[in-house]
Amino acid sequence: MKKSFTWALATIAVLTVLTGCEKEDEDEIPSGDVNKGATLVRADDGKDYYVVDMGYGVSKLWATCNIGAASPEHFGEYFAWGETETKNNYDWNTYSLCNNDRFKINKYSTDAQNTFNNISDNKKKLDAEDDVATKRLGSKWSIPTKTDFEQLLYRCDWRCGKYNGVWGYLFTSKDNGNSIFIPLAGKLDLNELLYSGDYGFYWSKELYDNKISERHNNNASILKLTKPTNPVNSSYEERYMGLPIRPVYKK
Repeated sequence: MKKSFTWALATIAVLTVLTGCEKEDEDEIPSGDVNKGATLVRADDGKDYYVVDMGYGVSKLWATCNIGAASPEHFGEYFAWGETETKNNYDWNTYSLCNNDRFKINKYSTDAQNTFNNISDNKKKLDAEDDVATKRLGSKWSIPTKTDFEQLLYRCDWRCGKYNGVWGYLFTSKDNGNSIFIPLAGKLDLNELLYSGDYGFYWSKELYDNKISERHNNNASILKLTKPTNPVNSSYEERYMGLPIRPVYKK
């Protein structure tokens, strides 16, 4: 009787583990569903990169990887907004587009009160020299605009899941069925990686335009992805933060 009881408990334990694994596998995104429609293009750095046409006659194609990443699920490199090099510490004190203070922005400002020498340049979108995608890959490449992100969100079906064990979002075009995967890569504050696997924060090339906020010069628009709720487009991060970038390519 004792052996039978022990055997029964062991069987229940095994079934519980198997059931848990099966449930966990439901979150996995099949590899065949990722990067449908991907084609190679040559960048100015002499390397070939995969891009995907998400349809609707849009002239921009989406890269299949973040800048600095070798595959779709890799996080890649992190950049402060408007900076084109990575660094060890992400803070206002190390941010190149201010004078050591978030209230002394020296480029991309619409409110003179929060700028260096109280002079605003009224620039709301990154110049090519401050766009790391353009600088690294060439004039046809750029950081996405807010409109690019909106088109991705509203013209695609999306699914939150894991690809090769990494949480992220699969976006599949409602027009042509092509797809890309964007990982929940978190963000760098100082030298600490925060929220990876739970949130994705991706720079747009535009300031966050919110006149209600007294510090709107300090924020740039982002694509925010959360697990497992809906992606959010109209969000922002402080410009000094280190975020990954998923570039677009103009065909």
